[in-house]
Amino acid sequence: MLAKAPQLLRTASISLVLAALLSGCQSAPPNTDSPAPPTFNTNTQTTSLSQALQQLESRQFVAAEADFQSILSASSDQAAIQQALAGLTLVYLYDDSPLFSLPLATATMDRLYQHIMRWPQNRPSINMLLLSLNMCFDHRLKLNQEIDLREKTEAREQKLINETIALQRAIEKLRRLTLH
Repeated sequence: MLAKAPQLLRTASISLVLAALLSGCQSAPPNTDSPAPPTFNTNTQTTSLSQALQQLESRQFVAAEADFQSILSASSDQAAIQQALAGLTLVYLYDDSPLFSLPLATATMDRLYQHIMRWPQNRPSINMLLLSLNMCFDHRLKLNQEIDLREKTEAREQKLINETIALQRAIEKLRRLTLH
């Protein structure tokens, strides 16, 4: 069951997050009175975001990270920035990624949360995205704790096996000494 947990977690979280991201890309930005900078070239940003999501889905993590970072540095669209931060969080959380890093995932998710608090989009997709990322992150932490516990148990078991072998050797030596 533990062996299937990463696959189930990955499948559920990726599909929820990608659905939320794609629905966010397709909807028009709402009119809000929040202090958001003007949006420039939204069509290009949507294309870049779609491309980054496709790369993430096809497990091209380095390229996806570069595209998400590019969106963060060039975009002024707050929804695109939030979605790029969510995508980066997934890049850092995905266990097959060469960029896997829980500290980076945590920092990026915190940055996303702060961004959402500062510029709320009032979009259900963004709220669903944050909830999905939070659940994914929590499951990943629990899985890492279980893996750590298993590794400690295996190490303790190996130590006991080594001690048993050493004791068996000592008993064998004592038998030889007693017979001679």
